[in-house]
Amino acid sequence: MEQIKIKGIDEVIYYTVAKCGLPIYVWKQEYAKSFYLSLNVHYGSIHTEFSLDGKKYKVPQGIAHFMEHIKFNVDKDTTANDLFDPLGSDINAFTTFRYTSYLVYATSKIKENLNALLDYVYNPYFTKDMIKKEKGIIASEINMGKDQPYNRLYFAFNEAMYHKEKYKYLITGEVEDIKNIELDDILLVYDTFYHPKNMFLIVTGNVNPYEIEQMVNDNLNQKEFKEYKEPKILLVKEPKYVVKKEVEMDSNVEVEKAKIGLKIPKKSLRDFDNVKLNIILNIILSSNFGDSSDLKEELLQNNIITFLSTSRFVLDDYIIIDVTVESKILDEAIRKIIDALEHLVISEEDLKRKINSSIATLVLNYEDVENVNNMIQNYLVYYHKLIPDLKEIYESITLEEVREVIDAIDTKEMTVVTMRKQK
Repeated sequence: MEQIKIKGIDEVIYYTVAKCGLPIYVWKQEYAKSFYLSLNVHYGSIHTEFSLDGKKYKVPQGIAHFMEHIKFNVDKDTTANDLFDPLGSDINAFTTFRYTSYLVYATSKIKENLNALLDYVYNPYFTKDMIKKEKGIIASEINMGKDQPYNRLYFAFNEAMYHKEKYKYLITGEVEDIKNIELDDILLVYDTFYHPKNMFLIVTGNVNPYEIEQMVNDNLNQKEFKEYKEPKILLVKEPKYVVKKEVEMDSNVEVEKAKIGLKIPKKSLRDFDNVKLNIILNIILSSNFGDSSDLKEELLQNNIITFLSTSRFVLDDYIIIDVTVESKILDEAIRKIIDALEHLVISEEDLKRKINSSIATLVLNYEDVENVNNMIQNYLVYYHKLIPDLKEIYESITLEEVREVIDAIDTKEMTVVTMRKQK
């Protein structure tokens, strides 16, 4: 078992691979009174077109989320809840664009919880009746989601931003997509992607890493897995321009909302790896729009906004930046935000403060079993590796590098999506 030292923080992540090919990551915290398990699949809502053994496949939108739902069935009369309720554990699952995660939070009985997690996820029990029943449940979930203003705003923004990228589609799929899911689709996705070599297990808490490794091997050695055939996700070529510059929606909201987004070609920033680029973008956005920024303070003090947040998303060829705002004077708020995006600034003092704050947050994250689990999860999904030198990366960032990224952020390809009160 390999010990990966987290530099500058005095923490260790234990890493090994089970005999069946499942990567295992363990963080031991001897003072923790609970533990957190996540069994994760490199399969999310955007992975609907892929090739396998030279043959191309296309499955319905929403199938990753659909799989997450029906995976809770162990057999005709048993669900995952029936396995975990007697253990007093909390279980959950979620699907994102890029991966699906099955979670367990508990305070005792690590072996029983780990076995139950492995047993129900690696149990290919699917029937036509089960799929038919689940379609109605998920259709209701989809319709409820469409009543949520921020959910509607988010996907309207994605549709305005992307021509071909599948981030523009609902993670759940549309109701019509769900209707098209059949048993053969589910079996294809499970057999193709739910293989230990396309998954990873993270265990965080007061546990023995070597015992975890033995428990996993004892469990999975009793299961049969088909040969992993390494499916290839079919990629799209996304145009450099946004789909729509402006979108206006009506909704039953008390406070109007908007998303202002930029689509920036990454070609001028090829010298930055994605880890460092994400950090620098976060520092820039925090400095200009965060809680301690002059702009946010001004907008709040003048009652122009009630909410303001930012996010960044680094793709292979593009950077997506968006600013989300709630305001009773929406047009004025949008005007000021666009002006700020066109005149991004940062000082040496502010950069040092942001770096120190980020490092402090990184250290504090290692006090919580769920936070550490989530950190490892994000590293493996978005960077395909652990980042043991994150503190050093923060400390290496220079003002010149930050200003180089600022210079690459232009507002040529901008979309503004507004959600107005119904008239």
